[in-house]
Amino acid sequence: MSRLLFLAVLALAACGETTYEFDRSGAGSDDTHAPRAKSNSQFLRAVYADLVGRAPTSYDFEVVSAAGDPLLRFPVNEQSLLLGTLDAVGDPTPLRSIIVAGLVRCAEVHVPAKQGVDDPAAWISEQFKRFLGREPNAYELDTFVHAWNEDPAVGPRTVIRALIGSREYQSF
Repeated sequence: MSRLLFLAVLALAACGETTYEFDRSGAGSDDTHAPRAKSNSQFLRAVYADLVGRAPTSYDFEVVSAAGDPLLRFPVNEQSLLLGTLDAVGDPTPLRSIIVAGLVRCAEVHVPAKQGVDDPAAWISEQFKRFLGREPNAYELDTFVHAWNEDPAVGPRTVIRALIGSREYQSF
C-alpha cells in the first residue's frame, strides 16, 4: 500500500511541475486583431499612393508676373509641410479630412463625375476594394447606394472621402 501511495504522490508531483504559458497576443485573446491607428506619416503616404498614385514630393513653387517674369521662388516639400501640420495638433482627424478633401479635388486625381458612373453599386464596390482591400457587405453597399440615389450631394468624391475617413482605412 505504501508503494502505491508513493507512486500516486510522485504522479501528482510530476503533474504539478508541468506548466503551460501562453502569450496573450497569440492564444485566443480578444485583442489579437485590435486595429492600430496609422501614424500621420503612414496616413499621408497611403493617401498619396491611393489617390495621387505617388509619394508626396518636393518641388520649387514659382510666382510669376502677368508678363511671365519670375517674382518669387521657394521650395515646397509636401511630406514635410503636411506632416508638420498634422503632428502639431492633438487630434489630427479633422486635418486629415481637409487634406483628403483637397486631394480628391486636385487635378492629379481622376474622379469621375456622378453622371459618368453608370452602375453606382459596381463603382462603390470597386472603391471598397481599392481603399479597404475588400468587398462591401450587403448593408454597407445598400447604405452607400441608397445615399448615392437619394442625395444629390453624394457622389464619387463623397464615397472616397467616407472610405478614407473610416477607422478601417486609417488603421492597420
